[in-house]
Amino acid sequence: MIDPSSVPSLRWGIYGTGWISEEFASSSMKHTGQTIASVASRTPGKAQAFAEKMGLPEFDESYESLAARDDIDAIYIATRPSGHLEHALIAIRAGKHVLIEKPIAMNADDARAIFAAAKQAGVFAMEAMWNRYLPQASVVRQIKEQGLLGEPRLILLDFCQDHAEIPARWVPGGGSAMYDMGVYPVAFSIEHLGYPTEIRAIGRLADSGVEAEITAVLDYASGARMIFTLSALNHAPHHATISGTEGIIEYMTPFVVPSGISLSKTGFNTEQVSWRDESPQQGHQGLGYEGTAFASYVAADLTESPLHPHEESVRALEIIAEILRQIGAKTV
Repeated sequence: MIDPSSVPSLRWGIYGTGWISEEFASSSMKHTGQTIASVASRTPGKAQAFAEKMGLPEFDESYESLAARDDIDAIYIATRPSGHLEHALIAIRAGKHVLIEKPIAMNADDARAIFAAAKQAGVFAMEAMWNRYLPQASVVRQIKEQGLLGEPRLILLDFCQDHAEIPARWVPGGGSAMYDMGVYPVAFSIEHLGYPTEIRAIGRLADSGVEAEITAVLDYASGARMIFTLSALNHAPHHATISGTEGIIEYMTPFVVPSGISLSKTGFNTEQVSWRDESPQQGHQGLGYEGTAFASYVAADLTESPLHPHEESVRALEIIAEILRQIGAKTV
């Protein structure tokens, strides 16, 4: 893991005042050396209320005014996914580095446009796939590097949360279940298996035509397979298991927040060795890890995250689009 004191303290602005912005701000202030300098919202009064609640020294009344400030290095974009392209371009064209909440955009073309603009402007752009930067992700990478997993052959995963009372999940183009939750299993499959050669999906649609539940099978040229179930109607523990030719990695639930992993050799009921994350950064306070990583990449003059390259963000959106096409979900 990266020592927070070893990276420069960037001055951050935030676009959007939802709960995820609160968690990013509080985790950054409590657990990193990053500075949250200001926040902006297009809804009158929200930026001021957020700044007062989080103890920020300032707020801005528009995304444009925040981006134009000389004392801001980077902007965390946590607005609705349908606005990510517009908002990212405002920040990028003002010369600001950007950390964009997942999904980085609503389609692959928009993601490419964001990355191309960042390259042209000479700024760093990264999708906020925060679980890539958690301690358990580092432990899993070490296990794989040491050959204890062997060749990954099967991934089983579920991401199920009852979002019946969240209006945005049920509006086409508004950040429905596959974009808000399904991006996790898709990104997980890319991280550990690469890009699938075949995708098969079945699903259940809501009255509005958007996806409510999905089970997808992703097959790979190596013969590996990934199976995941997504639901916005029911809660489940958020399991994730990677079965390899030499070992089995099982994430403690929920796998997307600081938790832990167990490792066992292949076979039935073999002995497990477990590691549990007992750091004070629990739950969504783990968002601070990605801020520290982001600052380290900026300091190293990187063009993209070595743990989550731009191409993976683009290809994930292509996979999501294909799954939604197969089940006939309404997306606009």
